[in-house]
Amino acid sequence: MRSHAVTGRRQPRDLSQILAPVQMGQAQVEAELDRCVADSQLPLLQTVLASVLGGQGKRLRPAIALLIGQAYGVDQAEVVLLAAGTEVLHSATLVHDDIVDEADSRRGQPSVHAAWSAKVAVLAGDYLFASAADLVARLNRPKIVRQFADTIHVMSRSEFVFPSFNGDPDATRRQYLEKISGKTAALIALACDATGVLADARDDEAQALHDFGWSLGMAFQVTDDVLDIAGVSQETGKPVGGDLRAGLLTLPVVEYLDAADRPTPVMRRLAEGEGLSEAESEEAIATLRDSGAVDAARAAAEGFADQARSALGRLPAHPGFDALADLVTYATDRHS
Repeated sequence: MRSHAVTGRRQPRDLSQILAPVQMGQAQVEAELDRCVADSQLPLLQTVLASVLGGQGKRLRPAIALLIGQAYGVDQAEVVLLAAGTEVLHSATLVHDDIVDEADSRRGQPSVHAAWSAKVAVLAGDYLFASAADLVARLNRPKIVRQFADTIHVMSRSEFVFPSFNGDPDATRRQYLEKISGKTAALIALACDATGVLADARDDEAQALHDFGWSLGMAFQVTDDVLDIAGVSQETGKPVGGDLRAGLLTLPVVEYLDAADRPTPVMRRLAEGEGLSEAESEEAIATLRDSGAVDAARAAAEGFADQARSALGRLPAHPGFDALADLVTYATDRHS
């Protein structure tokens, strides 16, 4: 019987340590992203794209593709194209998301629509979608092109899911999980699915890769939503309480509503979909932190993390998959 990847919870490690084995591949991905900026030719577009692709992000999706590719011995040039394609697609969705969410900052910097205009942001996002398509088309793998198209459909549909509260917290929880499944989880799963195609992975291993990516994405997004309540803006790179001010029902809020016999007036307003003022947001944060709702949401994130580790246990033993196990721990233990 062959050995399998490590499945238990591993000791936390710094992200740079986790990704050290694919450092060269990451540099090649950065070069591909720089090429995407340069090829746009127009000075305004180049400036906008450079602000979006300029390296402020964690580059988790490219790193996941590189680690899986390394584990399967996939041609590096192909994995780099795929990894760059996933990052450009991710960046396109962020540009458009910031318009929809009316978010004025991203990673501590002004969002594109805030720095320029909504028109510029829409057009830049469109250009990035086209650039992602170009990168994956160069792989000459129709199945991967189909995976990208399917993922864009799923992500777009998820924008039409609006979690709301009508007295049934379980229904609200299902709506919330459906939304993040179609956004963060779907895109991370894409990086795994497409690299599995490059690797010609067996059907059972391809399914394990998908399950890993989806579960990791769920754990990552729930943790993000916890950090919007329990984080520190200097560490997260965005103002704490942004979801509350936007009137969004994230998992900590749902957990509060599920447990509270008598929600406070501010939390009732939030349950009704109303955005909060700065002062009300601070009050809601204190209420959520004191209620146990944050701990409940963290436990849910850890549950998804355990599912990701279990999926890795269905894959062959390899240091690349061990690094992915470390990435799971990072996803739920991080502070930014």
